[in-house]
Amino acid sequence: MKFKLSHDLYMKNLGSIRWYASFVGLDIMEPNYKPNILTVVAISAVSLPLLGEFYTIWYYWPNLVKLMESAAIYGILVQGVAKFYTALRYRKFFEAMYNRLDRFHYEYRHHEKNNATLLLLMERICLVTRLIAIQLLASGLILGITPAIQYILKGEKIMPFTVVIVFTDPEITSHFLLNIIIQYYLLIVGVAGFFAAESVLILFVTSVAGFADVLKNKIDEMNDILLDAENVEDRTAVKLKLREILMLHQRVLEYENDLDERYYLNNWVQVVSILFNLTGALFGCYMSNSFTMYALAIAVVVQLFELCLLGTILSIKVSNQAHNEEIERAFYNSLWYLMDRVEKQDFMIMFHNSQHAIEMTVASMAPLNIVLFIAIMQKIYAFAMMLMSFFE
Repeated sequence: MKFKLSHDLYMKNLGSIRWYASFVGLDIMEPNYKPNILTVVAISAVSLPLLGEFYTIWYYWPNLVKLMESAAIYGILVQGVAKFYTALRYRKFFEAMYNRLDRFHYEYRHHEKNNATLLLLMERICLVTRLIAIQLLASGLILGITPAIQYILKGEKIMPFTVVIVFTDPEITSHFLLNIIIQYYLLIVGVAGFFAAESVLILFVTSVAGFADVLKNKIDEMNDILLDAENVEDRTAVKLKLREILMLHQRVLEYENDLDERYYLNNWVQVVSILFNLTGALFGCYMSNSFTMYALAIAVVVQLFELCLLGTILSIKVSNQAHNEEIERAFYNSLWYLMDRVEKQDFMIMFHNSQHAIEMTVASMAPLNIVLFIAIMQKIYAFAMMLMSFFE
């Protein structure tokens, strides 16, 4: 279906996110939302293997391959708990962000240029989320069918995850069935939950580009007004347009500040847990040539790259961490010299603020960008190689 209004496509994207979030009882956009039975079941299912990690270590000790595979899965579980906590603890924040974007797209639905800009952005967001969905479904499918294939081909009873529920023994049939039922349930809600969480992050961060593009369009409109008013005493049109730009720029700054503040914990947990995920997965790939570890490794690398790329997008669009900052360049290339003294003062304040915008970080220790992605990958690879050489 071809959409003509960015607002309509935004609502469709939001509906998709809500549908997947409902699998884990986290459709927080539902009026008067309260945690339901699905929320309780999902939290309980995640908590069982999370709390059972120490038992898992004891059960598989001293099998280092199994322990590293367990560490890889444990990182995913930690991420899941962090995403649950963030969604429930900051439900009002997510609701406010959705409403902000809803109002933003609705305001410009009849503005031809801005609507076209926002529609193109939403089309790209939907494309990226579809790619993320395909990648998650593929990884989940590999994790889900591998036990069946192993049993058919080799007669081995294995579980999708190398995690054992406390006080159970997978060698006992009833215990094995209990573990595998919980793990398959986690697999289903995990794919749905992670897709919803990643889609929300993509929507929120890349929407900054929409704010930036609309702001640039308004500056272009102001340039035209300044040329028309160059030989006219009435400055009303200039002042009104300057006020529009000032208010929109303030919205951009508030939006990115809230974004960084609320994803502070999520970014830190996600990066730290990925260290466990990828190190364990790489070790499992090398030592046991496990398809599940290959699938997990690819999924984790894509997730880390996506997170760091989103941080880079935010930096390029609204901060001064690169030489091609778009908002700053739009301010600099404007016809500000045609303004009167008062207009120049207001405009220079905005220009100054555009040079000191907030960027997404990992616990304020490092900016979230592609440079961090490369550094993390190098460290993980070096550590995994060290473990492999020790094992050999």
